[in-house]
Amino acid sequence: MLSLINSRIRTKLYVAYAGAFLVIFLVSGVIIYSLVGSILRQAIEVELTETTEALRTMVRTSVDVSIKNYMRAVAEKSLDEARALYRQVKRGRLTEEEAKRRARHALLSMTIGKTGRVYCLNSQGIMVLHHKRSLLGVDMSGLPFVREQVRRKEGYLEYEWREPLEPDSRPKAVYMTYFEPWDWIITASSYREEFAQLVNVEDFRSRFLELRSGRSGYPFILDYDGLMLLHPYLVGRHFSEYGAKELGGVARRIVTERNGHFDYMWVNPGETKPRKKVVYFRDVPEMGWVVSSSSYYDEFQKPLEAIGYVLLVALAVAVLLMIPVSMGIGALITRPIEQLQRSFARAANGDFSVRMEQHSRDELGLMAGYFNSFMEKLTAYSNDLESEIASRKETEKQLIAMDKAKSLFLASASHELRTPLTSIIGFLKLMEKNFSSRFMPVLGPLDPLGRHARQFEKNLAIVRIESDRLGRLVNDLLDLSKIEAGRMEWLDRPLRLGEAVNRAAEAISAYAAEKPNVDFSVLPVREDGEFLADADRIHQVIINLLSNAFKNTDAGSVTLSARRLESGAEFSVSDTGRGIPKSDQLKIFDIFYQGQDENRRSSGVLGTGLGLAICRQIVTHYGGELVVESVVGKGSTFRFTIPDSGATGG
Repeated sequence: MLSLINSRIRTKLYVAYAGAFLVIFLVSGVIIYSLVGSILRQAIEVELTETTEALRTMVRTSVDVSIKNYMRAVAEKSLDEARALYRQVKRGRLTEEEAKRRARHALLSMTIGKTGRVYCLNSQGIMVLHHKRSLLGVDMSGLPFVREQVRRKEGYLEYEWREPLEPDSRPKAVYMTYFEPWDWIITASSYREEFAQLVNVEDFRSRFLELRSGRSGYPFILDYDGLMLLHPYLVGRHFSEYGAKELGGVARRIVTERNGHFDYMWVNPGETKPRKKVVYFRDVPEMGWVVSSSSYYDEFQKPLEAIGYVLLVALAVAVLLMIPVSMGIGALITRPIEQLQRSFARAANGDFSVRMEQHSRDELGLMAGYFNSFMEKLTAYSNDLESEIASRKETEKQLIAMDKAKSLFLASASHELRTPLTSIIGFLKLMEKNFSSRFMPVLGPLDPLGRHARQFEKNLAIVRIESDRLGRLVNDLLDLSKIEAGRMEWLDRPLRLGEAVNRAAEAISAYAAEKPNVDFSVLPVREDGEFLADADRIHQVIINLLSNAFKNTDAGSVTLSARRLESGAEFSVSDTGRGIPKSDQLKIFDIFYQGQDENRRSSGVLGTGLGLAICRQIVTHYGGELVVESVVGKGSTFRFTIPDSGATGG
């Protein structure tokens, strides 16, 4: 009993049920053997007919499963090949055309049986891959099975098909998978008759031989050539090799007629006297097989009522014996499972200290050990996770404090710099004006101070320009700190597209005049309309984008346009300048980031790295989006949208 407790559950179940059933069926077999007599011819015909049909159905089902699984494997292998090549495209290792070329080569190299192939259609039913070049690009949607393929795109399909020069159509099977990135319906296709070699009779031998009639009757399978494919003791033998002309004649008649039934005399191995036997047979044309079921007449001589009585008694005895056995085995299984269930419930409530007692070394004992190991790891993971969460919270607090300090510093520094800088810029402009209007006219053309005065005038202009640039930087920092702190004042009002475009065009015209090699154009607004926004902030965004366009365009054109959308307004600024590398197209919206451009640096056109960051903050405030499309050497296009819903925040 101790060895049974420590054995595996399947061993316990086998010993218990096998012992019970062995006793039951030994007793029932003796009773049935002594009572079974003859059964009426009609009962024989009904049973053998149903058995034969069931056998044929089993064979066909096995054939269908084998065909479907094989075709599916081919189709999914082809799909995996296409996916693998497409991943190479995504990683930049292959071009899409090279990937498709390799996929075509791989798929066309696959064969299924003798004539089966892989082909591909697209969603319009046009052939995009086929081993016959004449079919490439041909619209196949006129064929019913192609329309079904296009509709379903995936799955198994059968249809009748007749090749050119063939008198009759034959059943064909296809399995489809769909590769969406290339719009390919990958199809594995072959005639069903070519799958005979795929079906292994050993796969269903035991189930096939279980469908027997009587005690010694049995089913068997012959192929059209007379070779025995499945039989209790004649497997692999031709009917000419049976050793007796009468026995070989039975198999020859079955192969010749293929459907029907007849009586004959047969001698089993170990028997000396032939007995009368009946056989029913049906053919499976797609496999070239004949499925047969046979039985002896002398096994059906006793009344069916006696058989029913014996089976009823056997069933009653089996039930009586199995009840206590099942209860005992059930108790052995359910008790540890209930303990495991209670332990899981405690763990689910947060008690990670729960552990199970390991009473045995069977599957349930091993499960208890695995549970304890799992809980130990879960406890360790929980402790690590709590430490990680605490650390992240502390880091988050520090980052928030640093961000607040940064914003406060920017706001304070910008404000403190703005007041003296305004005075400096004012005095510089006054000095420049007085120097040009009062001092320079006094100097004569031959005055030796003239050269020094002109140099001083140039230096004064440089100081004023750099002061203006510093002023813009301070203003940008102040605007950025206000936006991030949520203290920016938004004076929203109904604003027309044409008004915003014309105002920006007029403001940038003087700057555009300084670039004679750049053509500045404003496309007319076709459908003018209103949207709710702060006119100055929208003007700030457009002017910033136009300024950047002119800065980055030495020769070419800059275009400003706007249009009305169903959900708001869209503005666009395009140029034919240097363009922005792909790696910089997301970074340019970061604070203080400036693209790496040696030409721009050498020309002295330097920005603050804040303009685009402020533009995106303004557009985001209104629930819109600022995006860029650019190709190096061809130019850039910046677009931003302002939805009708207005601002998303105060």
